[in-house]
Order: sequence, then structure tokens, then C-alpha cells
Amino acid sequence: MRILHFISSPAAGGAETYVRDLSILMRRKGHDVHIVFLQTAAESGRDPEFEKDFLSSLASASISYSFIGKEARRKPWLGGLRLRRFVRAFNADVVHCHLYYALLFSFFVFGVPVIYTHHNIRLGLPRIFYKIFDIKVSAYVAICAACKELLGSRRRSVLQINNAVSKSRILLKQKKSTNTNSEVTCVFVGSLCAQKNLTMMLRAFGLAHSSNVRLLVVGEGPDRGLLKELASSLGIDHRVEFLGNRSNINEILAESEIFLMSSAWEGLPIALIEATLAGLPVIVTNVGGCAEVVHQCANGFVVDSLEAGDYASALSKMVGDAELRASFSRNGLAFASVYEIERSVGRHLELYEEVISDGFSRV
Repeated sequence: MRILHFISSPAAGGAETYVRDLSILMRRKGHDVHIVFLQTAAESGRDPEFEKDFLSSLASASISYSFIGKEARRKPWLGGLRLRRFVRAFNADVVHCHLYYALLFSFFVFGVPVIYTHHNIRLGLPRIFYKIFDIKVSAYVAICAACKELLGSRRRSVLQINNAVSKSRILLKQKKSTNTNSEVTCVFVGSLCAQKNLTMMLRAFGLAHSSNVRLLVVGEGPDRGLLKELASSLGIDHRVEFLGNRSNINEILAESEIFLMSSAWEGLPIALIEATLAGLPVIVTNVGGCAEVVHQCANGFVVDSLEAGDYASALSKMVGDAELRASFSRNGLAFASVYEIERSVGRHLELYEEVISDGFSRV
């Protein structure tokens, strides 16, 4: 098959990493893959060095790519015309959209089935738009049970295919001393933005009163300055390190003991899956598909509220019990195979073949 994916930009986001992993394995299975990006890292205000590495990994896998351009956000007809040109040039058998801008542009594409994956627990647009999208979309993909419920009943089928990660990128967590006085390294990986609710995490970290704990914050985003100021005002800046974007996340996870996520809303975070496959015990808030991972893998705590005190209690318990952490780690390694990329790729390829062979809506 000739598969065209459409995502936002070659940046350090979960959806982008997931689509890259999907595309690389699809290519290894003999399919031709082209990725269309809405905009460049520079146009997104993201890290150009990360973009360089991202595009290099695609080129190494013989995956072609192209860019629509940021101006298409204001001129959707321009985006539609450019997407139609890319689809024709690539001679795509299926177009897989991973953001709603792509769906809008897909109305300019004819004779090719369109798949849409929703990557968040928030729709991003009023529901009336999704009734319009039903006209064009051959099938919807939900990345977790919570997202499937969000999409609700549609004219087209909604198939749950869990987010997944290429295990080849994962390094297993290193075994650390069980001495109660040993330093415990916690890590967060993701965008420094309101969605990730890092202000609550930092406040919880301050409330935990554990002098032998440090926190590594990996990622970029608009809240970096605010968060550094908050860490200083809480008196924990000597225990919190902001690392920015890093290309060696697998090594950072392997050297850490606890993965933290305090999101206010989510889909099914790729960083959480990476940490789970690496064997890290986790603490997550009960949003989107985060709890689904913990319930599947029995590898950590789910905090049902967004209160710093509740999160701090879970953190203190995890930090203070090395045997509990070891048990959670073993569970994650034993039960996380459902989140490996091979399974996800297989289900996607079956879906593509189905919509191609069964016919599809032409608008």
C-alpha cells in the first residue's frame, strides 16, 4: 500500500513520535509511506535541532515527506489544494489524518479513503464539525477507551487502536540501590504547557518533603520560565532540573526511578507508554487514557484529583517504598506488550485494507 500520514510538525510531541514509529515499521513491512507536515519546527516555535533529527530518521527509513506551510491555517483552501497535490504526486491509497486541520484540507482530496485519529480527550472543535467530518471520513481511530467514548456514535465506525511505542527505542530501567537513604530520581517528559499541569506537580513535589528526591523535567514549551520561577519560590529549585528537549530520552528514563505525569487533560501519552515499557513505576492523574495504562499494567498510582496534596501523598508513598517500586516495575515489564508498536501497526494495516477494499465515501 501507499500510505500518506498528515501530522502537525516534525517536533517532540507524542502524536508526532507515534506517527514516526508507525511509519517506520510500515515501511519495513514493505509499504510506501509519505508524511505531510502542516508546518516546520520554526513555524511552530519548536526546536530546529529536534526537527533535523526527526527528518533524518525518516530519510534513513526511505520515508518521503513534505510541508503544507503555516499560512494554510489562515487559508484552508490553500492547504486543501496543496494536500491534493501531494496525494496525487504520491499516488496514495489511503490518507491518514492526525489533526483536524488535515481533515478540513482532505475535503479537497477525491477518490482516496480518509482515516482520522483523534489524539486527545478534547475535540478541539464544536461537535457540529464532526458531523460534517462524518461525510468525508471512512473510519475513525481512537487511541484509548476514553477517546473512543469522546468521539461517541458516528456515521462511520470508531475503532480503538491504543497508542504504542517501538520497543527498539526503549532501554530498561537500571536497578538501583534499595537503601532508603539513596537518592530517588523522578522524571517528567512532555510539553511545558497548561495541559501538563506542571504547576501542580511542582507544588506536590514541594509538599512531599523528601530531601533525597530530585525531579528531571524533559521538554520544551511556553511555561518553562513560569515553572522555573515557581520551583525557586517553593524552595525546590536545587532539586528540580529543567533539561529542555533531549534526544536521549531513553537513557534518561533508564536512569530514573519514577515517572510522573500530572496532566489536566490527555489522550494516551506516548511518554507514559515509553516509561512503562522501560519498567518505571508511574504516578498519573486520572485523565484520558492514563488510568487505562496503570490498570492494564498494575505499575503505579492513579491520583483521582488534581489537588497537589493528593498527588504529594502518592509521591511520598512511592518514594518511601523501594519494594513497592520494584513490584510496580516488574508488573509494567510483564503486562505492557499491548502497547508495543507491532500490534498497532498490524491493526492499522488491517483497517487500511478494509476501507480500500470495501469502498469509501467520496466527497
